[in-house]
Amino acid sequence: MIVGGKKQVVAVLADQNLFRRFPLATTSSSPAWAIHQHTKAKAVHPDVLPATYYNSLRIFTRQKVLPGAQDVAHLDTLVPENEGEIAFSVAGATKLGGTAEARAGSGIKPRHAPNQEITIRIPERLSQTAQNAEIVGALQSVRYTPKNVGLKIESKKRTLLTAMSNKLEKWEDRGWIETPNAETLKALAAALREREAETKFAVVTRSEEGEEADRLARTGAEKQDTDQIDLQIPDHLQLRGAKLSTLSQRTAYRGIKALKEKVHRKATDENVLNTQQAVKSLFKKAPTEKLIWKSIRSKDLSRQVRNFMWKTLHGAHCIGKFWAHIPEMEDRANCQHCGGIETMEHILLECNRPGQAEIWNLAEALWRKRFSTWPTVSFGGIMGAALATFPDANGKDSQSAARLYRIIMTESMYLIWKIRCEVVIQNNGEPKTTTEIHNRWVALINERLEIDRNLTNQMRFGKQHSLPPSLVLETWKGTLLDEDKLPPL
Repeated sequence: MIVGGKKQVVAVLADQNLFRRFPLATTSSSPAWAIHQHTKAKAVHPDVLPATYYNSLRIFTRQKVLPGAQDVAHLDTLVPENEGEIAFSVAGATKLGGTAEARAGSGIKPRHAPNQEITIRIPERLSQTAQNAEIVGALQSVRYTPKNVGLKIESKKRTLLTAMSNKLEKWEDRGWIETPNAETLKALAAALREREAETKFAVVTRSEEGEEADRLARTGAEKQDTDQIDLQIPDHLQLRGAKLSTLSQRTAYRGIKALKEKVHRKATDENVLNTQQAVKSLFKKAPTEKLIWKSIRSKDLSRQVRNFMWKTLHGAHCIGKFWAHIPEMEDRANCQHCGGIETMEHILLECNRPGQAEIWNLAEALWRKRFSTWPTVSFGGIMGAALATFPDANGKDSQSAARLYRIIMTESMYLIWKIRCEVVIQNNGEPKTTTEIHNRWVALINERLEIDRNLTNQMRFGKQHSLPPSLVLETWKGTLLDEDKLPPL
């Protein structure tokens, strides 16, 4: 409903038939009794909810319809209609997980057909996680099986069993708001509801078919071309919106936020892409956009630094081209010292006014007290400093090294900005002396060290907000004055 140019949240009555749960059986087994799974299955047949307004009133019912796709899902069924219960082992795998280059694959191994193997590469528009790939594998298994044939879907993890037996009703009641992999889970639930025969989900930790499904999933993740997955749901199986009677204010607010179209800002997209490329160049992994935004909320960063980085990624500071179209203020677009356009990259890395060069030299000198290699400083590298990874002697990521790096980089960055603002706004362009810059940087780092030291007091700050003394000592070791005189922990 559109009223006065604004979107209004309206409630509608849902079709009561959609509340009926599909026949479902769940099985959890260990290798010791895996051959007896079928006798230990517990059937779940929830009753139809009473047709009352209390259960039927739903909001957020105007949802986007997914586009259709020519799909691997609609291949010929792999099971004759006169078969009894058949089983598929499904698995999911991901390559370069947690990065912008992640690739997920599904593996499906039919138990009734030893020579058949199915590999699927998850489309890029879907979440590239092993969990989502496993859900897709289950969806395809359902579509490969006639509706009147009993079906058992086996996997090593409890993801599918828990999702379809314990969490589905809750997710549907809240309208799938903030539910990971909602698109694929909704399609799986709809496909199961269309079935006439019983469906079982089993957890089988060890089996030949399970190992084969794992191998097929890894193969699927390696495929060059993605497989298109049709996630459209027939209208008679659509359960749109969230149940009003069970909706919390928090969830409702997030549902309203989700109705808004995401606005792409050119400056933001460019800065995020720059950060992804820089982090990949420096640390060999390109972070996702979501991971970049999460990283600038790191508790190792001060509130002022977090706010500054958020505005910087959005290009929201009043510098450079911001002033170019404001009458009588066009000259503010240029650097007072260099004369060129004053971008944030220019301020942090390029301006030859005393400040940035001296501070980065001090940061490098402190870092080299512990490490021989200093990562190249770039604008994207600074914005992605909280995503830095450094291997320790065993080849594992060093938490203390990454923490020291993000503190040095972000505090140095923010000090450069503060000095620039003082010079331009307060001192009418008069630069700071190198001695003052040096002393302020040393005082700043010592202040961060003191904050870390104080945060080790668990009695004062509590377990949740305090820092382990070992982490603080590991972070700053090799950089402290008279470190050899410190008492042991």
